[in-house]
Amino acid sequence: MTNIVLTFDPSLGHMFRNFPLLSFLPCAPVRFVPPPIYYYLAQPTVPADEHGRAVLAPYGIRKLEASLKGRTKYTVEVVHPDHLEKHIREDTKVIGVNTMDPLGIGPLTLMFNNAGRERSWVTEEFLGLMRRINALRKERSPKAKVVIGGSGVWEFQMMPEALDKLGIDYAVEGEIDDIAPLLFEGIIEDSIDTTVFMFGYKSTTFDINGRPRITYVKDPNGRFITRHPFSRFKLPKVGEIPTIINPAISGQAEIMRGCGLDCDFCEVTTRPLRYYPPEKVLEEVKVNVRGGLRHAWFVTDNQWAYMLKDKDYWPNKEAIFELYRTVMSYPGVTGANPMHATLAPVAADPELAFGVARIVRAGPRKHIGVQIGLETGSDKLIKMHASRKALPLRVGVDGTWAEIVVEAQKAYNAAYWIPAYTIILGMAGETDDDIWDTIGLINYMASLNLYFTVTPMALVSLGSLRGTRTLTDVYASMTPAQAALIYVCWKNTKRMAEALAWRIGKDNPFYKILTTLILNVGAKIWLDALKRYFVRVNPENERAIERAERYTHIKTTGTDFRKFRERYKAMLHA
Repeated sequence: MTNIVLTFDPSLGHMFRNFPLLSFLPCAPVRFVPPPIYYYLAQPTVPADEHGRAVLAPYGIRKLEASLKGRTKYTVEVVHPDHLEKHIREDTKVIGVNTMDPLGIGPLTLMFNNAGRERSWVTEEFLGLMRRINALRKERSPKAKVVIGGSGVWEFQMMPEALDKLGIDYAVEGEIDDIAPLLFEGIIEDSIDTTVFMFGYKSTTFDINGRPRITYVKDPNGRFITRHPFSRFKLPKVGEIPTIINPAISGQAEIMRGCGLDCDFCEVTTRPLRYYPPEKVLEEVKVNVRGGLRHAWFVTDNQWAYMLKDKDYWPNKEAIFELYRTVMSYPGVTGANPMHATLAPVAADPELAFGVARIVRAGPRKHIGVQIGLETGSDKLIKMHASRKALPLRVGVDGTWAEIVVEAQKAYNAAYWIPAYTIILGMAGETDDDIWDTIGLINYMASLNLYFTVTPMALVSLGSLRGTRTLTDVYASMTPAQAALIYVCWKNTKRMAEALAWRIGKDNPFYKILTTLILNVGAKIWLDALKRYFVRVNPENERAIERAERYTHIKTTGTDFRKFRERYKAMLHA
């Protein structure tokens, strides 16, 4: 019997041919990526054991499993979404679902799907999962509660009517590692402790100086649940965060929480910095190794902030290296990489990237992937919205933002790192000049044959914009410069697919050939279709795209980073 069934959005369980650039595929529209192509590229999917339990699962659901198992009187299993019928029975009390972008209104998905006018694959798979869950619940356990959690919960705050449509009883927001047993027992026994939890959700806005302001929005219908701001249980300290007990997809292991950069468009900045000591990280790595995973993928909002001590944001290099050495020294581990990092620390001190590369034995056939928020190529916008992202450097003092980015990109590539950048369209104060700064930066780095991808995202419904913008705003007011920027981003992705699809794919030779062919042909079809769409929407876009094809200008001050590093080393030794 399984009282608490935990499962996950099927799109989170795909391995995408072990090809890093394909992880964004679920954001694509169903109409333009036929099912045979999608399901081929999405394979393999995480396996299930003979009982239907997920052998591998997303990290968030593994954390919840670890919090519940052994700490509640109810039985708990993480069930593969394809095998729910083996566990949803008469004695099932709660069905918990982990998701990232359930309604397809995340920034990237909106860009792919014309502001929600197209249905994305991530939504298609999530809706299919909810249909199966509700059918099983109706047939076998009508009183079971469906609870949704994960980073995609904010979408239901934007569209609360979707809770009823999808048969969801509760949407849970925020960190609950330490108090999950209290919540689930309260849901099962219809006695949620309102001194620990509140019916509502946390909302973050930012003042004119970019400082976050947290407010709590009460939900009179009692559908949203979050940790009560005056709960006796504060956000969990590292020692209160459980260690996963079963393997996580991609060998994920958390190393820290929080970021500390205070970008005014991001809620991550509201999370206090907490660091896992290397031995605690290693405990999760050991769990993954026992599950057959030989690569460690560090879950972090910003790796270079790990064990941070310096107020000017100089990374704690030795602590970072010690973390990697500890993990890489464990028998069976063959590699490691972080989920997120930043640019400026590597521009200031390339040894950060090279040191990690040496420890994990990176090379021409073994690259380190990392996701980085590039955000913009504009000095004005970076200083206005994300000035601390340039730390330990300062934009306008130690160089332009473009110079910092290019210097870091060169160092990353030289150390066998391949960054996957994201940029944001629609930041407050953005002008076409700012957009052209970003176009020039991307094209300039491409002209140097540097390896990177850039994914454009619309600034919608996140942080300070929650509830203040309609979904159709993404394309309705797009300028020709913005259309050209999106085109340039995907043109660069096509360049990367052609250069790297074969080199970094990890399939057998036959499937590598097929995957490479699909990616190269698909990228060209997508780029051509995108250009036709933009020109049809606004004929002026064609001229902007033609200009963008050859625009490689970046703002420079002639910064000599070698001299900067010499001054820094002298300061350290003084």
